[in-house]
Amino acid sequence: MSKTALVTGASGGIGLEFAERLAKEGYQVTLVARNKARLDEIVARLGQGHRALPADLSVAADTHRVAEDVKKNRYDVLINNAGVGVYGFFSETPLETTAAMTRLNIDSLVELSHAYLSGAKSGDALINVASTLALLGFPGASTYAATKAFVMAFSEGLWFENKHRGIYVAGLLPGVTKTNFHAAAGGSATEKPPEALSQTSAEVVDVGMKALKSRSSPTVLTSFTNKAMVFLQTRLMPNKVRVNIMGGQGPAKPGKAQPAAQLKT
Repeated sequence: MSKTALVTGASGGIGLEFAERLAKEGYQVTLVARNKARLDEIVARLGQGHRALPADLSVAADTHRVAEDVKKNRYDVLINNAGVGVYGFFSETPLETTAAMTRLNIDSLVELSHAYLSGAKSGDALINVASTLALLGFPGASTYAATKAFVMAFSEGLWFENKHRGIYVAGLLPGVTKTNFHAAAGGSATEKPPEALSQTSAEVVDVGMKALKSRSSPTVLTSFTNKAMVFLQTRLMPNKVRVNIMGGQGPAKPGKAQPAAQLKT
């Protein structure tokens, strides 16, 4: 019997890379994202046995529909990758923009995780994609960083709660990744992070796939650079210094809140 996996945010970037890698390893993959045409194109390329499940996980009804699919199909692996961000000072950003982001980054992830773990069996695995910003914070994208801190802490707790069942749970913490996330969040080309700090989606997923095999850690940082940066800023610096450094690197300045139309990717 074929192994099965469901990947959210699978139309591009890290999610698409996970879908392609799992398909190569023999999984029948269900791909979830908003863009049906894009998903159909990917499924056609991946071949027979894979399927598209179009859904907007910032919408409660769509999340419920995907959760029911998870309960019904009992996947061997669930990759909760879907997520968005928005650049801008919190007080200057429309509340609905922020609320839509938290619905996707937190609420949908919690619902899908519950649907998955309530029926999971020994050998199954759940990967929740967080961010290195979960450990560092990011003034100018404060709520986004906070949502990823939730994902990390949530995943660590689930790792402990489920390890006796033989079920692996981990939070994957990429750093800067070469996807369209920066532009979709409202960042300009001149504000892009340094190339030397960036990873490709393939490099991030290399680490994620190794974690699926080793099943050792509840928190997985995806590069030595990320680990060194986190160690330096969280262990060797006072919090005030760290926050000032991260704020100085942020793309958002007062008066630059992004409109809700730029939220979704």
